[in-house]
Formats: sequence, structure tokens, C-alpha cells
Amino acid sequence: MIMADLTTKIGKLKLKNPLILGAGPLSGTAGHIRKCVDAGFGAICAKTVTFSPYLQRYPRPLYRLKDYSIKPDAPFFIPKDYMWLHREHNSIFPADRFVKIIEEVAPYCHEHETVLIGSFAGRGIEEWKRIVSAYAEAGTDAMELNFCCPFPPEGLVSNPADAHLGIYFSQHPEEGAEIIRKLKETVSIPLFPKIGPGVGNIIKMAKIFKEAGADGLSLFANDRLLRIDIETGRPVNYGPCAGTSPHMIAATMRWTAEIVQETGMNVLAGRGVTEWEDVVEMLMAGAAGVEICTAVILHGHKHVKAILDELAKFMERKRYERVDEIRGLALKHILDNRQLIEDTRALYAVVDLKKCIGCRRCGEVCAYEAIYELPKKNNVEQEKCAGCTLCSQVCPVGAISMKERDNDEDHFRALAWEHKDLMPELFGGGK
Repeated sequence: MIMADLTTKIGKLKLKNPLILGAGPLSGTAGHIRKCVDAGFGAICAKTVTFSPYLQRYPRPLYRLKDYSIKPDAPFFIPKDYMWLHREHNSIFPADRFVKIIEEVAPYCHEHETVLIGSFAGRGIEEWKRIVSAYAEAGTDAMELNFCCPFPPEGLVSNPADAHLGIYFSQHPEEGAEIIRKLKETVSIPLFPKIGPGVGNIIKMAKIFKEAGADGLSLFANDRLLRIDIETGRPVNYGPCAGTSPHMIAATMRWTAEIVQETGMNVLAGRGVTEWEDVVEMLMAGAAGVEICTAVILHGHKHVKAILDELAKFMERKRYERVDEIRGLALKHILDNRQLIEDTRALYAVVDLKKCIGCRRCGEVCAYEAIYELPKKNNVEQEKCAGCTLCSQVCPVGAISMKERDNDEDHFRALAWEHKDLMPELFGGGK
């Protein structure tokens, strides 16, 4: 029987498994970090620190769960989807004092073969060099450069230099690159800039940071989101704030794949990761390591072992010996629109009338009016079927399968069945 090897390498770092605790409330004290080491993480990113007085004065988390179903008879039930809104800020401890926490926990991390990653949001280059050097000397194995958090808020900046924090360096990647270059001259530990979503041309930014010497990228910080309580007419959590949700994994996965394909960089991918299947998907999309935080808060630290156990079982079932066999597995199968047209065939639906139970669900979702009703069944008029596959996905008994069309002409005639005279001449229209 194949025994899964969960170890993986991210540049010069060797992790006992690819699961990384993202910077946040679970890594804000020595006790927190030790607890996460015991939970089994391959790497732990300490809570982000800074020198901004505002961020030490106002660390008010204010967590809010939206669309979160509660079952009184099952208090530990956690829904598959929900929205997590928060006002979590950086550590209350100034950066030079948090170094003492790093000094305290680094030996424990290394004793348990857990990679320790520091996280800092600096301003001027001297501040960056001083703290990153102190973290390296204190025992961190790598450093996350916070180029992602949207702080400080407008109206609360008394010193203009404070505005050059966090997301500023993603919005001005050349300045972020200069930070990376200076730090590479100062320390030998790997540097991973963490960026936020929606900050311009992410691929261009990644290339700029790679050229400057970054050892990889960390994706993503939370989005800035807004939800409204319709019963009160008030914003949830006072207004737009940081937030995430399991379904946001799709955006992170998309950018992970594109960055790996375009730059070959090591990507520490997070935001939306909840279950072991998400870890596998991220790895297959090219992630070098997978970050998780919110799900561990909700499920508890036991969730780490549960994820790793299921990851190992999956690998053994699929006969993967090493994590590297999974990493990037899907990339060669990702097609752009041109390849989709040139390299794949259009589809049409076929109903197995022996299996069909006549629930009519397929007809409800068919936007192309290709489904027609029989006395106790439904069937497909193939001359109208666009091949979208939705009917086959909602069928409760698997009675609908998809077949490839012989040619594109039949597909386009199906799309234009109501207005055949308006079809392009290329496909026999206009006649």
C-alpha cells in the first residue's frame, strides 16, 4: 500500500505538509503559535505587526457571520457556505516588541519541524530593514511582506509616511519592488510579498516582484466587502470591512494558476480554503503551499489534523506518493477561449428514459427551450440543445449524459433554431 508523503519544498523551505496558518488571530501570541504547532501545521505565519500607532490603538476584531445557518439541535454544525466579515487589525504589540514572541516560539517551532514565517507591514526602508533583520535573527525561517492590507483608514493619518503601508505597495509595485531589493541585500531568509485582490494588473505585479528577488507570493488578503441587514436597514459590522467566504476560493485559485503559469513563482494560496478538497484543488492549481485561518477558527484546531488525514487518504486512494505529484497537475488542462474553440467539440444532451423519473427539473433550468415533456418523462430536442450541461448537473438520478457533436455547424444551428435566417453565412445562415 502506498503511504502518502506530505512533505513539500517551497524554494529553500522544507515543510512537513503543505498546510500553512495564515497570519491572523490564531498566531498573535506565543501561546497561540504553540497551539498551532501542536495542531500540526506545516508552517505558521505570525500575526502581522507594524509601528502604526493607529493600529495598536484600535485592534477591534468585531467578527460577524452572514448567511450562517444555526441548528439548535446540532450546535457544532457549520454550513458549507457563509460570509465572514471582520475588522481584525494588526498586532497590538509594536513590531520591535513582537520580536520577543518570535524569540520565544522559534525553538518550539523548529523542535516540531514547523516553519515559522514572520509578517510585517513597514513604512520607510529603514523600518523594513530593521524589523525583518530582527525577525531573521530571532529565528523566523521566512518573512511575509504585508503589501495587502488597506490601512490606515482615510482621516486617521497624522503622519503622511503612515500612508505608505500595506496595500500601497501593491498599488505602487515599483516601490514594493524597491523594498524587496533592499531586504534581499539585508537578509538571507525567503521573502513572500502578500498582495490583495483587485489591485490592478496582478501578473505584471508578480513579474515586477519576482525580478526584484521575491521568493514567491502570498495570495490573498481579504476583500473589502459590504452587507446590509435588511431588517434594520443598517450595514453589517458598521460598513465596508474585510471579509471572506468559502466561495472566494475560486478567485484565489484562478490567480494562483495564472501566476504560476506566467511566472513560475511559488505561491502560498489562501482565502476561502475550508476543507481538505480545497487544499487538493489549490495544489492542483499550482500552489506551493495552502493557507488557512478562518475555517480553523470556526472548526477548531482539530480541523488541521482532519484535513491532513483526509489529504493523506486521498493521495493513497489515487496512488500519489508525494505532494509534488499533485502540485500543478491541472495546469496543462486549463484552456483559454481560443483553445476551447479549436480543441474541443460542442456537446448535446441525451436522456436515458429508463432512468428518468419525470420530475421536470431539467426543463426548469433549460434556458434554450430544448427540453420537452412526455406524459411521465422529459426528453431533449437535440436540434435545439446548446450543450450547456446544466440539465445533466441538476438531474437527481443521473439520467442525462452529454455527447459530443460531430460538427460545429449543428451546434450553431441549435443556438439559432428560432432565427435560422439570421445565422452567419459561415454556418449556412442567411439563406
